[in-house]
Amino acid sequence: MASNDGEGGEGWEAAVRAEVGGASWWDDPDGADLHARFKAFTGQRRDWPEPKLLFWKDLLLRVARRLRLCSAPAHLVTSVWFARPGGITPLCLPQVLEEMRADGDILLKSELIVPTAGGLYQLVKRVSQMAISRRPIVQEDILVFRSLVEERFEDIATQLRGSHWTSTCVITTTKFNSFFYGREDAHAALCYLTQRGKARYLAIRKEDPVEGVKFPLVSAHAPAVSKFDCDTLHLVWQEEKLQQQFDVLDRRWEISRRAALMSFKAGDKQGAFRYVRQSKLFSESRNKCTQLLERVEEVISLIASAESTKQVYEAIQIGMKAMKEHNVSIEDINTHLKEVDDLVAAQRKINVALESAPLHSLADEEDIEEEFRNLEAELEDKISPVHVEEPEPVLHANDDSPDETVESLSNNLSSMKLGAM
Repeated sequence: MASNDGEGGEGWEAAVRAEVGGASWWDDPDGADLHARFKAFTGQRRDWPEPKLLFWKDLLLRVARRLRLCSAPAHLVTSVWFARPGGITPLCLPQVLEEMRADGDILLKSELIVPTAGGLYQLVKRVSQMAISRRPIVQEDILVFRSLVEERFEDIATQLRGSHWTSTCVITTTKFNSFFYGREDAHAALCYLTQRGKARYLAIRKEDPVEGVKFPLVSAHAPAVSKFDCDTLHLVWQEEKLQQQFDVLDRRWEISRRAALMSFKAGDKQGAFRYVRQSKLFSESRNKCTQLLERVEEVISLIASAESTKQVYEAIQIGMKAMKEHNVSIEDINTHLKEVDDLVAAQRKINVALESAPLHSLADEEDIEEEFRNLEAELEDKISPVHVEEPEPVLHANDDSPDETVESLSNNLSSMKLGAM
Protein backbone atom coordinates (compact mmCIF):
# COMPACT_ATOMS: atom_id res chain seq x y z
CA MET A 1 0.00 0.00 0.00
CA ALA A 2 1.12 3.50 -0.64
CA SER A 3 1.91 5.55 2.36
CA ASN A 4 -0.28 8.52 1.59
CA ASP A 5 -2.99 7.54 -0.83
CA GLY A 6 -3.38 3.79 -0.45
CA GLU A 7 -6.03 3.62 2.28
CA GLY A 8 -9.60 4.80 2.34
CA GLY A 9 -11.30 7.56 0.43
CA GLU A 10 -8.59 10.08 1.35
CA GLY A 11 -4.91 9.91 2.21
CA TRP A 12 -3.84 9.04 5.73
CA GLU A 13 -2.16 12.40 6.18
CA ALA A 14 -5.35 14.30 5.37
CA ALA A 15 -7.35 11.96 7.61
CA VAL A 16 -4.99 12.42 10.55
CA ARG A 17 -4.94 16.19 10.12
CA ALA A 18 -8.76 16.28 9.95
CA GLU A 19 -9.09 14.26 13.17
CA VAL A 20 -6.36 16.15 15.01
CA GLY A 21 -8.10 19.40 14.12
CA GLY A 22 -6.52 22.78 14.61
CA ALA A 23 -4.12 21.62 17.32
CA SER A 24 -1.05 23.81 17.29
CA TRP A 25 1.20 21.04 18.60
CA TRP A 26 0.67 18.95 15.45
CA ASP A 27 2.07 21.65 13.13
CA ASP A 28 5.04 22.39 15.37
CA PRO A 29 7.53 19.51 14.98
CA ASP A 30 10.04 21.25 17.26
CA GLY A 31 7.48 22.10 19.96
CA ALA A 32 7.78 20.69 23.46
CA ASP A 33 4.08 19.79 23.48
CA LEU A 34 4.50 17.57 20.40
CA HIS A 35 7.49 15.83 21.95
CA ALA A 36 5.56 15.34 25.18
CA ARG A 37 2.64 13.74 23.36
CA PHE A 38 4.96 11.46 21.38
CA LYS A 39 6.80 10.14 24.42
CA ALA A 40 6.65 6.49 25.43
CA PHE A 41 3.62 5.53 27.49
CA THR A 42 4.65 4.88 31.10
CA GLY A 43 1.25 4.76 32.80
CA GLN A 44 2.66 6.67 35.79
CA ARG A 45 1.90 10.28 34.91
CA ARG A 46 0.08 12.49 32.42
CA ASP A 47 1.82 14.68 29.87
CA TRP A 48 -1.43 16.58 29.10
CA PRO A 49 -5.00 16.72 30.54
CA GLU A 50 -6.19 13.47 28.83
CA PRO A 51 -4.70 10.07 29.67
CA LYS A 52 -2.21 9.21 26.94
CA LEU A 53 -3.58 5.72 26.35
CA LEU A 54 -7.16 6.92 25.81
CA PHE A 55 -5.98 9.81 23.64
CA TRP A 56 -4.08 7.61 21.16
CA LYS A 57 -6.72 4.86 21.23
CA ASP A 58 -9.49 7.31 20.33
CA LEU A 59 -7.39 9.08 17.70
CA LEU A 60 -6.36 5.80 16.07
CA LEU A 61 -9.96 4.54 15.77
CA ARG A 62 -11.20 7.88 14.44
CA VAL A 63 -8.52 7.97 11.74
CA ALA A 64 -9.28 4.37 10.69
CA ARG A 65 -13.01 5.18 10.60
CA ARG A 66 -12.39 8.20 8.40
CA LEU A 67 -10.29 6.05 6.05
CA ARG A 68 -13.19 3.50 5.99
CA LEU A 69 -10.83 0.80 7.22
CA CYS A 70 -11.69 -2.06 9.56
CA SER A 71 -8.11 -3.35 9.60
CA ALA A 72 -4.62 -2.07 8.91
CA PRO A 73 -1.03 -3.35 8.95
CA ALA A 74 0.71 -2.70 12.25
CA HIS A 75 3.69 -0.98 10.61
CA LEU A 76 1.40 1.63 9.01
CA VAL A 77 -0.23 2.45 12.34
CA THR A 78 2.99 2.72 14.34
CA SER A 79 5.40 4.17 11.77
CA VAL A 80 3.46 5.91 9.00
CA TRP A 81 0.08 7.30 10.00
CA PHE A 82 1.29 9.64 12.75
CA ALA A 83 4.86 10.24 11.55
CA ARG A 84 6.00 13.88 11.59
CA PRO A 85 8.74 15.58 9.52
CA GLY A 86 12.11 14.75 10.94
CA GLY A 87 11.27 11.12 11.64
CA ILE A 88 9.30 11.75 14.81
CA THR A 89 6.86 8.92 15.55
CA PRO A 90 4.82 8.23 18.70
CA LEU A 91 6.98 5.95 20.84
CA CYS A 92 3.91 4.98 22.90
CA LEU A 93 1.92 3.45 20.04
CA PRO A 94 3.27 -0.13 20.32
CA GLN A 95 2.26 -0.28 23.96
CA VAL A 96 -1.08 1.38 23.19
CA LEU A 97 -1.76 -1.38 20.65
CA GLU A 98 -0.88 -4.03 23.22
CA GLU A 99 -3.26 -2.46 25.74
CA MET A 100 -6.03 -2.31 23.15
CA ARG A 101 -5.36 -5.94 22.28
CA ALA A 102 -5.57 -6.92 25.95
CA ASP A 103 -8.94 -5.14 26.19
CA GLY A 104 -10.26 -6.89 23.06
CA ASP A 105 -10.37 -3.71 20.95
CA ILE A 106 -7.76 -5.09 18.54
CA LEU A 107 -7.42 -8.62 17.17
CA LEU A 108 -4.72 -10.04 14.95
CA LYS A 109 -5.86 -11.43 11.63
CA SER A 110 -3.34 -14.27 11.92
CA GLU A 111 -5.12 -15.44 15.08
CA LEU A 112 -8.57 -15.46 13.47
CA ILE A 113 -9.94 -18.57 11.80
CA VAL A 114 -9.98 -18.41 8.00
CA PRO A 115 -13.56 -19.17 6.88
CA THR A 116 -12.45 -20.69 3.56
CA ALA A 117 -10.39 -23.38 5.32
CA GLY A 118 -11.71 -26.85 6.05
CA GLY A 119 -13.27 -27.99 9.28
CA LEU A 120 -10.18 -29.93 10.40
CA TYR A 121 -7.95 -26.90 9.94
CA GLN A 122 -10.33 -24.72 11.93
CA LEU A 123 -10.38 -27.26 14.78
CA VAL A 124 -6.57 -27.42 14.86
CA LYS A 125 -6.44 -23.63 14.80
CA ARG A 126 -8.73 -23.32 17.81
CA VAL A 127 -6.74 -25.88 19.79
CA SER A 128 -3.43 -24.21 18.95
CA GLN A 129 -4.77 -20.83 20.06
CA MET A 130 -5.60 -22.27 23.47
CA ALA A 131 -2.27 -24.05 23.82
CA ILE A 132 0.13 -21.37 22.58
CA SER A 133 0.76 -18.31 24.73
CA ARG A 134 0.02 -14.89 23.30
CA ARG A 135 2.93 -13.37 21.42
CA PRO A 136 3.52 -9.62 21.11
CA ILE A 137 2.44 -7.63 18.06
CA VAL A 138 5.01 -7.43 15.27
CA GLN A 139 5.18 -5.06 12.33
CA GLU A 140 3.93 -7.68 9.84
CA ASP A 141 0.66 -8.28 11.72
CA ILE A 142 -2.69 -7.11 10.40
CA LEU A 143 -4.66 -5.32 13.11
CA VAL A 144 -8.44 -5.88 13.08
CA PHE A 145 -10.41 -3.15 14.87
CA ARG A 146 -13.32 -4.90 16.58
CA SER A 147 -15.55 -1.85 17.11
CA LEU A 148 -15.17 -0.73 13.49
CA VAL A 149 -16.08 -4.19 12.18
CA GLU A 150 -19.16 -4.18 14.42
CA GLU A 151 -20.15 -0.77 13.07
CA ARG A 152 -19.73 -1.95 9.49
CA PHE A 153 -21.77 -5.07 10.28
CA GLU A 154 -24.70 -2.92 11.43
CA ASP A 155 -24.34 -0.63 8.41
CA ILE A 156 -24.41 -3.57 5.97
CA ALA A 157 -27.47 -5.05 7.66
CA THR A 158 -29.25 -1.69 7.46
CA GLN A 159 -28.52 -1.34 3.74
CA LEU A 160 -29.58 -4.91 2.91
CA ARG A 161 -32.87 -4.59 4.80
CA GLY A 162 -34.04 -2.10 2.21
CA SER A 163 -33.97 -4.72 -0.58
CA HIS A 164 -34.72 -7.93 1.36
CA TRP A 165 -37.83 -8.86 3.31
CA THR A 166 -36.46 -12.08 4.79
CA SER A 167 -34.61 -12.45 8.12
CA THR A 168 -31.39 -13.42 6.32
CA CYS A 169 -29.93 -12.85 2.90
CA VAL A 170 -27.23 -14.45 0.77
CA ILE A 171 -24.80 -12.24 -1.14
CA THR A 172 -21.73 -13.00 -3.19
CA THR A 173 -18.27 -12.19 -1.88
CA THR A 174 -18.04 -9.56 -4.61
CA LYS A 175 -21.08 -7.81 -3.13
CA PHE A 176 -19.70 -8.24 0.39
CA ASN A 177 -16.34 -6.75 -0.63
CA SER A 178 -18.10 -3.70 -2.07
CA PHE A 179 -19.00 -2.61 1.48
CA PHE A 180 -15.29 -2.32 2.36
CA TYR A 181 -12.35 -0.37 1.04
CA GLY A 182 -10.54 -3.37 -0.42
CA ARG A 183 -10.47 -7.15 -0.59
CA GLU A 184 -7.93 -7.51 2.23
CA ASP A 185 -9.97 -5.34 4.53
CA ALA A 186 -13.15 -7.26 3.63
CA HIS A 187 -11.45 -10.61 4.21
CA ALA A 188 -10.24 -9.54 7.66
CA ALA A 189 -13.77 -8.44 8.57
CA LEU A 190 -15.20 -11.72 7.23
CA CYS A 191 -12.76 -13.73 9.37
CA TYR A 192 -13.94 -11.86 12.47
CA LEU A 193 -17.67 -12.09 11.65
CA THR A 194 -17.58 -15.80 10.83
CA GLN A 195 -15.59 -16.61 13.96
CA ARG A 196 -18.18 -14.73 16.05
CA GLY A 197 -21.06 -16.46 14.24
CA LYS A 198 -22.41 -13.19 12.82
CA ALA A 199 -21.97 -14.32 9.20
CA ARG A 200 -21.64 -17.63 7.36
CA TYR A 201 -19.28 -18.38 4.51
CA LEU A 202 -20.59 -20.68 1.77
CA ALA A 203 -19.23 -21.85 -1.54
CA ILE A 204 -20.48 -23.84 -4.52
CA ARG A 205 -17.82 -26.17 -5.89
CA LYS A 206 -18.79 -26.51 -9.53
CA GLU A 207 -17.04 -25.80 -12.82
CA ASP A 208 -16.91 -22.13 -11.86
CA PRO A 209 -16.61 -21.90 -8.05
CA VAL A 210 -18.91 -19.34 -6.46
CA GLU A 211 -18.32 -17.89 -2.99
CA GLY A 212 -20.84 -16.05 -0.88
CA VAL A 213 -21.79 -14.84 2.59
CA LYS A 214 -24.99 -15.51 4.51
CA PHE A 215 -25.83 -12.33 6.36
CA PRO A 216 -28.42 -11.92 9.16
CA LEU A 217 -30.77 -8.94 8.91
CA VAL A 218 -32.76 -9.30 12.13
CA SER A 219 -30.77 -11.18 14.78
CA ALA A 220 -27.09 -10.78 15.58
CA HIS A 221 -26.24 -14.40 14.66
CA ALA A 222 -26.55 -16.09 11.30
CA PRO A 223 -28.20 -19.53 11.15
CA ALA A 224 -26.45 -22.51 9.61
CA VAL A 225 -26.13 -22.80 5.84
CA SER A 226 -28.86 -24.83 4.11
CA LYS A 227 -29.39 -26.16 0.59
CA PHE A 228 -31.71 -23.23 -0.09
CA ASP A 229 -28.79 -20.90 0.62
CA CYS A 230 -26.56 -22.64 -1.93
CA ASP A 231 -29.30 -22.46 -4.57
CA THR A 232 -29.89 -18.82 -3.75
CA LEU A 233 -26.17 -18.06 -4.00
CA HIS A 234 -25.98 -19.59 -7.47
CA LEU A 235 -28.97 -17.55 -8.63
CA VAL A 236 -27.64 -14.35 -7.07
CA TRP A 237 -24.33 -14.92 -8.80
CA GLN A 238 -26.15 -15.43 -12.12
CA GLU A 239 -28.13 -12.27 -11.47
CA GLU A 240 -24.95 -10.26 -10.95
CA LYS A 241 -23.45 -11.65 -14.16
CA LEU A 242 -26.61 -10.80 -16.10
CA GLN A 243 -26.65 -7.32 -14.61
CA GLN A 244 -23.04 -6.76 -15.71
CA GLN A 245 -23.89 -8.00 -19.19
CA PHE A 246 -26.94 -5.74 -19.29
CA ASP A 247 -24.83 -2.72 -18.32
CA VAL A 248 -22.33 -3.48 -21.11
CA LEU A 249 -25.08 -3.90 -23.70
CA ASP A 250 -26.76 -0.71 -22.55
CA ARG A 251 -23.53 1.29 -22.94
CA ARG A 252 -22.88 -0.16 -26.40
CA TRP A 253 -26.47 0.55 -27.43
CA GLU A 254 -26.10 4.19 -26.34
CA ILE A 255 -22.73 4.53 -28.14
CA SER A 256 -24.16 3.07 -31.36
CA ARG A 257 -27.08 5.49 -31.30
CA ARG A 258 -24.79 8.48 -30.85
CA ALA A 259 -22.43 7.23 -33.58
CA ALA A 260 -25.38 6.78 -35.97
CA LEU A 261 -26.57 10.32 -35.29
CA MET A 262 -23.09 11.78 -35.81
CA SER A 263 -22.60 9.81 -39.08
CA PHE A 264 -25.98 10.96 -40.35
CA LYS A 265 -25.16 14.60 -39.60
CA ALA A 266 -21.79 14.20 -41.34
CA GLY A 267 -23.53 12.86 -44.47
CA ASP A 268 -22.26 9.31 -44.10
CA LYS A 269 -25.56 7.49 -44.65
CA GLN A 270 -23.95 4.09 -45.04
CA GLY A 271 -22.09 4.45 -41.74
CA ALA A 272 -25.23 5.72 -40.05
CA PHE A 273 -27.18 2.73 -41.36
CA ARG A 274 -24.50 0.35 -40.01
CA TYR A 275 -24.62 1.94 -36.53
CA VAL A 276 -28.43 1.80 -36.53
CA ARG A 277 -28.31 -1.93 -37.19
CA GLN A 278 -25.80 -2.37 -34.36
CA SER A 279 -27.99 -0.42 -31.99
CA LYS A 280 -30.98 -2.61 -32.88
CA LEU A 281 -28.97 -5.77 -32.21
CA PHE A 282 -27.79 -4.38 -28.86
CA SER A 283 -31.37 -3.39 -28.01
CA GLU A 284 -32.67 -6.92 -28.74
CA SER A 285 -29.90 -8.48 -26.65
CA ARG A 286 -30.60 -6.03 -23.84
CA ASN A 287 -34.31 -6.94 -23.85
CA LYS A 288 -33.47 -10.66 -23.66
CA CYS A 289 -31.10 -9.96 -20.78
CA THR A 290 -33.84 -8.02 -19.00
CA GLN A 291 -36.24 -10.96 -19.36
CA LEU A 292 -33.63 -13.32 -17.92
CA LEU A 293 -33.04 -10.97 -15.02
CA GLU A 294 -36.74 -10.86 -14.23
CA ARG A 295 -36.96 -14.67 -14.31
CA VAL A 296 -33.95 -15.04 -11.99
CA GLU A 297 -35.42 -12.52 -9.56
CA GLU A 298 -38.72 -14.42 -9.62
CA VAL A 299 -36.99 -17.71 -8.83
CA ILE A 300 -35.03 -16.10 -5.98
CA SER A 301 -38.30 -14.80 -4.56
CA LEU A 302 -39.86 -18.25 -4.86
CA ILE A 303 -36.92 -19.83 -3.03
CA ALA A 304 -37.22 -17.28 -0.21
CA SER A 305 -40.95 -17.99 0.05
CA ALA A 306 -40.29 -21.75 0.03
CA GLU A 307 -37.77 -21.41 2.84
CA SER A 308 -40.21 -19.36 4.92
CA THR A 309 -42.93 -21.93 4.24
CA LYS A 310 -40.57 -24.71 5.28
CA GLN A 311 -39.86 -22.99 8.58
CA VAL A 312 -43.57 -22.55 9.24
CA TYR A 313 -44.20 -26.20 8.33
CA GLU A 314 -41.44 -27.36 10.70
CA ALA A 315 -42.94 -25.27 13.50
CA ILE A 316 -46.38 -26.82 12.85
CA GLN A 317 -44.86 -30.30 12.87
CA ILE A 318 -43.19 -29.64 16.22
CA GLY A 319 -46.48 -28.37 17.64
CA MET A 320 -48.40 -31.40 16.37
CA LYS A 321 -45.79 -33.75 17.85
CA ALA A 322 -46.04 -32.02 21.24
CA MET A 323 -49.85 -32.25 21.14
CA LYS A 324 -49.68 -35.96 20.36
CA GLU A 325 -47.22 -36.65 23.18
CA HIS A 326 -49.42 -34.87 25.73
CA ASN A 327 -52.74 -36.23 24.39
CA VAL A 328 -54.03 -32.77 23.55
CA SER A 329 -56.56 -32.36 20.76
CA ILE A 330 -57.43 -29.38 18.59
CA GLU A 331 -60.79 -29.10 20.37
CA ASP A 332 -59.04 -28.82 23.74
CA ILE A 333 -56.78 -26.09 22.43
CA ASN A 334 -59.73 -24.17 20.98
CA THR A 335 -61.59 -24.52 24.28
CA HIS A 336 -58.61 -23.23 26.26
CA LEU A 337 -58.10 -20.35 23.85
CA LYS A 338 -61.78 -19.40 24.16
CA GLU A 339 -61.51 -19.49 27.95
CA VAL A 340 -58.45 -17.28 27.82
CA ASP A 341 -60.25 -14.83 25.53
CA ASP A 342 -63.25 -14.75 27.90
CA LEU A 343 -60.98 -14.11 30.88
CA VAL A 344 -59.19 -11.32 29.06
CA ALA A 345 -62.51 -9.73 28.05
CA ALA A 346 -63.83 -10.00 31.63
CA GLN A 347 -60.66 -8.45 33.02
CA ARG A 348 -60.96 -5.57 30.57
CA LYS A 349 -64.53 -4.96 31.73
CA ILE A 350 -63.39 -4.97 35.35
CA ASN A 351 -60.61 -2.49 34.57
CA VAL A 352 -63.05 -0.19 32.78
CA ALA A 353 -65.49 -0.39 35.69
CA LEU A 354 -62.77 0.39 38.23
CA GLU A 355 -61.54 3.34 36.21
CA SER A 356 -65.05 4.77 35.80
CA ALA A 357 -66.22 4.16 39.41
CA PRO A 358 -66.11 7.27 41.73
CA LEU A 359 -63.85 7.13 44.74
CA HIS A 360 -65.81 7.34 48.04
CA SER A 361 -63.74 8.45 51.01
CA LEU A 362 -64.57 8.58 54.71
CA ALA A 363 -65.74 11.82 56.32
CA ASP A 364 -62.58 12.69 58.17
CA GLU A 365 -59.42 11.24 59.63
CA GLU A 366 -61.15 10.17 62.85
CA ASP A 367 -63.51 7.91 60.91
CA ILE A 368 -60.53 6.40 59.09
CA GLU A 369 -58.70 5.73 62.35
CA GLU A 370 -61.82 4.25 63.93
CA GLU A 371 -62.34 2.01 60.92
CA PHE A 372 -58.76 0.74 61.15
CA ARG A 373 -59.08 0.08 64.90
CA ASN A 374 -62.24 -1.96 64.39
CA LEU A 375 -60.62 -3.89 61.55
CA GLU A 376 -57.52 -4.60 63.64
CA ALA A 377 -59.58 -5.82 66.59
CA GLU A 378 -61.65 -8.03 64.31
CA LEU A 379 -58.56 -9.58 62.72
CA GLU A 380 -56.96 -10.23 66.09
CA ASP A 381 -60.08 -12.08 67.24
CA LYS A 382 -60.12 -14.23 64.10
CA ILE A 383 -56.42 -14.90 63.62
CA SER A 384 -55.12 -15.51 67.14
CA PRO A 385 -57.96 -16.65 69.42
CA VAL A 386 -56.99 -17.87 72.87
CA HIS A 387 -58.25 -21.35 73.64
CA VAL A 388 -58.70 -22.06 77.33
CA GLU A 389 -60.01 -25.37 78.50
CA GLU A 390 -62.63 -24.78 81.17
CA PRO A 391 -62.97 -27.34 83.96
CA GLU A 392 -66.01 -29.48 83.94
CA PRO A 393 -68.77 -28.00 86.06
CA VAL A 394 -69.32 -29.59 89.41
CA LEU A 395 -72.93 -29.80 90.53
CA HIS A 396 -73.63 -29.07 94.12
CA ALA A 397 -76.65 -29.93 96.00
CA ASN A 398 -77.89 -26.40 96.24
CA ASP A 399 -77.31 -25.62 92.54
CA ASP A 400 -80.16 -25.31 90.07
CA SER A 401 -81.05 -28.32 88.02
CA PRO A 402 -79.84 -28.63 84.41
CA ASP A 403 -83.29 -27.93 83.05
CA GLU A 404 -83.54 -24.71 85.01
CA THR A 405 -80.10 -23.61 83.85
CA VAL A 406 -80.93 -24.20 80.16
CA GLU A 407 -84.20 -22.31 80.56
CA SER A 408 -82.39 -19.37 82.20
CA LEU A 409 -79.78 -19.22 79.42
CA SER A 410 -82.47 -19.35 76.78
CA ASN A 411 -84.30 -16.42 78.35
CA ASN A 412 -81.11 -14.37 78.57
CA LEU A 413 -80.20 -15.03 74.93
CA SER A 414 -83.65 -14.11 73.69
CA SER A 415 -83.45 -10.80 75.55
CA MET A 416 -80.12 -9.92 73.83
CA LYS A 417 -80.15 -7.99 70.51
CA LEU A 418 -77.52 -9.51 68.21
CA GLY A 419 -76.58 -7.57 65.13
CA ALA A 420 -75.04 -9.01 62.00
CA MET A 421 -71.35 -8.54 61.72
